[in-house]
Amino acid sequence: MRVLLTGSAGFTARHLVPRLRQEPSVFIAGSDLALRGMSYALDEYRQCDLTFPRHAVHLVSHVKPDWIFHLAGLFRGSAPDLYRVNLMGAVNLLESVKTHAPQASVLLVGSAAEYGIWPASEMPLGEDHACRPVGPYGASKFAVTLAAKDYVSNAGLKVVVARPFNLVGAGMPASLVAGAIAQRAKSALAHGDKAITIGNTEAERDFVAVEDAVDGYVKLLQAGAWGEVFNICSGQTRSIRSILETLLSFAPRPLQVVEDPALKRSNDIPVIYGDPTKARKRCGFTCKIALRDSLRSAWEAG
Repeated sequence: MRVLLTGSAGFTARHLVPRLRQEPSVFIAGSDLALRGMSYALDEYRQCDLTFPRHAVHLVSHVKPDWIFHLAGLFRGSAPDLYRVNLMGAVNLLESVKTHAPQASVLLVGSAAEYGIWPASEMPLGEDHACRPVGPYGASKFAVTLAAKDYVSNAGLKVVVARPFNLVGAGMPASLVAGAIAQRAKSALAHGDKAITIGNTEAERDFVAVEDAVDGYVKLLQAGAWGEVFNICSGQTRSIRSILETLLSFAPRPLQVVEDPALKRSNDIPVIYGDPTKARKRCGFTCKIALRDSLRSAWEAG
């Protein structure tokens, strides 16, 4: 079986590759913007910018994949960049699949940010809740979800959308909240500082071990639920403060925490957590790794 991973130099791919190696007779090709990616773990690597249609065509026509995991994307940036990378990158990939690999099974990665702001009384959020994103990142991801549904309905492609909540694990980047906390703590320790500065610690989120998430991605492709969206989440809420305290418990010496109002975002969502029931029933997705263990792995790997 030939598998294509876009964004193969990133955080999620680092964990998806060993999960895919558990499948029989798998050839894994990866692509990313960098000249060199995870070549040590991949059978083939190609430098590629999916915002250029010709790059997407060359990639798909060369690899001829049976499975595609579209992990490439942008989390922060200007609105034009977010729409260009997240939406058009996905559209260019799907257009190439339509022409050069129409039988391929494709998983696109959305985001819990697609849901936007909901009152706590509406939690947990299920896939039947309306999406009303509040910023360009969430809007760009929701646009990808709509595009996926369109390509299933009108082009007959086999596409499923995973909607992960907050991923945690070894190698998590500073663009993710837990990664940002870990990076600041490690920097303070390295420079002899006594404190770290952080923004809103009262916000509550749904955290998922990245190893559990990628297992869910594989199971969703195997389930063949084309045109559908699935939450990848724990169904539980944890405050940012609890994540902060857990990460700092791994530090070799105490660090004080200073809250800076300037770091708080005006559109920050107070509480959000999802309902994993649909994914559990459809493909057997479950969260097996304890959050503390996942945070410890992230700390020790950093």
